[in-house]
Amino acid sequence: MSQDLNSKLLLLKHWLKMAPSWVRHGSPLKMDEELIFFPTSATQQEDGSWIIPVHAWFFELDKNSIMRLLSVKAVSELLEFMDVTEEQARLPIFQERIKWFLVDNESNKRIHIKLDGELHRSPRSKLSGHLQFDIPYQGKPEEAWLKLPVDMPEQDTREFFAETQLIPRQGLSVISDIDDTLKPSNVLDKKLLIQSVFLKEYHAVEGMPAFFQWLSNQGAYFHYLSSSPWQMYPLLKPLLDQYYPRGPVHLRNFNPSNRSFIKFFMSSEVYKTTKAMNIIHRYPEHQFILIGDSGEKDPEVYARIYREFPHNIKQILIRAVDGSNLHQKRFAEVFAEVPKDKWKVFAEPSHSLLDM
Repeated sequence: MSQDLNSKLLLLKHWLKMAPSWVRHGSPLKMDEELIFFPTSATQQEDGSWIIPVHAWFFELDKNSIMRLLSVKAVSELLEFMDVTEEQARLPIFQERIKWFLVDNESNKRIHIKLDGELHRSPRSKLSGHLQFDIPYQGKPEEAWLKLPVDMPEQDTREFFAETQLIPRQGLSVISDIDDTLKPSNVLDKKLLIQSVFLKEYHAVEGMPAFFQWLSNQGAYFHYLSSSPWQMYPLLKPLLDQYYPRGPVHLRNFNPSNRSFIKFFMSSEVYKTTKAMNIIHRYPEHQFILIGDSGEKDPEVYARIYREFPHNIKQILIRAVDGSNLHQKRFAEVFAEVPKDKWKVFAEPSHSLLDM
């Protein structure tokens, strides 16, 4: 080790010793700060124990969102791209949705999760305000979902819970896209897509809630996968809760301070492929139904996944979206290495699409 590097390390150690405790060990949640937990899924080990992932987001809601609109690069670009007027920017629906992109993310936060009488200390939250860590669990719960409370200071009466679904080693799972699969989003037209995100009421694609409920009745577990940013979770949650079976949600990291909204929404293929493969890796003894739409690259993503995991894929279902490339040539080329009985393009969802 060079003398210069050694000197820098000694200086760093000295600084850490002199730094306040909250810098060295992380600080607790303050009264004016908020915490959101994202639903996760636990994996069962060979000995019957579980690994429970915890994913949290720490932030403080900005009380002057209107004043910050034009100061955030991505939001300024967004308003120009959408042709949003000042009147529209003051609409309650726009204010409610844009506020999640204008929060102050809180780094260096720590919490303690209570499970079976023990406290599990989290790592410190990152600059994004997010933290993720795993908790081992030896219990044998009777319910499919486990709620893990946060140990809060006495003066803070708020309650926060992490939630995880205990998915057994073997079973049937659904990996589903969200945009234009579960809710109309106009993904093919980026301007309409972003307008639908911030200015339109959300609703479910006709027939999909009943189809997903039927799949749930067959014992399926659900993983909801979208290239949307995590800031969208509070907006998507009411729709998913009302219309679809419970399941973990997988979204993307996005920093509106230094990244383009437009480019972000146009770069999803690699993310969705990687995330879906990670899910299959975590549940290697499951059979998977992959559900998406023809709007962008879901067929290409799912065909690649089939090539990697041919024995895990029970069925690929692609919802036909008006205005997208529905030519038979496209699907013949994309699914050239996928058996014909393993994929279907559908206009209306029905349990007849599957041989259960």
